[in-house]
Formats: sequence, structure tokens, C-alpha cells
Amino acid sequence: MKPYEYLEHTADLGMVVRGKNLSELLTHAAQGLFETIAVLGTVDETVSVEIHLTAESVEELFVAWLDELIFRHETEEVFFKRAEIRQCCETEMSATVYGEPSNFDKHAVYTEIKSVTYHQLQVVQKSDRRWFAQVIFDL
Repeated sequence: MKPYEYLEHTADLGMVVRGKNLSELLTHAAQGLFETIAVLGTVDETVSVEIHLTAESVEELFVAWLDELIFRHETEEVFFKRAEIRQCCETEMSATVYGEPSNFDKHAVYTEIKSVTYHQLQVVQKSDRRWFAQVIFDL
């Protein structure tokens, strides 16, 4: 079973993500995002991008992380394949993401994601210490 699943949502796309810790939750959320945008089997890891974020809360950090990945994908014209979280807590994180410059002759694209919304957003640590998140993307 994948550590994330997609939810039906009118005109948008929802995703539920799980992780044994916050770092894994953020990694799985990124993976779900990348797999929503393109067929990852068509993307190689020829470039890396460093990302450092701070936020006021874990919910804001989660949204900032996904928004930053979308922003970098669009502005740097890169399809990402993998994220490696180097450091994280509930209000700060550092990561490296790997992918390759966009090549529409090579990359199979699924959809464009405009942004992450706060609609029905949840980012919580459960009683068993595992993390759970629900997020809606604006398509």
C-alpha cells in the first residue's frame, strides 16, 4: 500500500498522506505531488534543488513545502522525482529535491497543479506518534 492516496474532490484533487514521523510525512507528500504531475519513470535525477523553509505551524510548513515544490517546478521548469528531507521539525525544514529539466518530448505529464489550499487541511500527529495529513490541490 502506498503511503498516500488520492481523494475525489469536485474540480480539485485531494490527497491523504501518512508517515511514521514528520520527515517521512513530508517525503510522502512530495512523492504524491510528483506522481500527480508526471510519470516518474520518465524523469531522471540530473539536477538537485536545495529548499529551506520556516513557518509558524506544522500546517503552514506542510503547505509551504508543497507550494514551494509547485513553484520551483513551474519557475525552474523542472520535473521532480524524489525529495530527501535533511532536517525537519514542526516549524522548519531543509531538503534536497531531485529531477530533471522539463522535456515534453521525453516526460509524460498527467496534470498541472496550481496551488495547495487550506480547504479541509489537516496535519496531525496521532496517538501512536504517526503523522497524518489531508490536503486539497487546486488544479
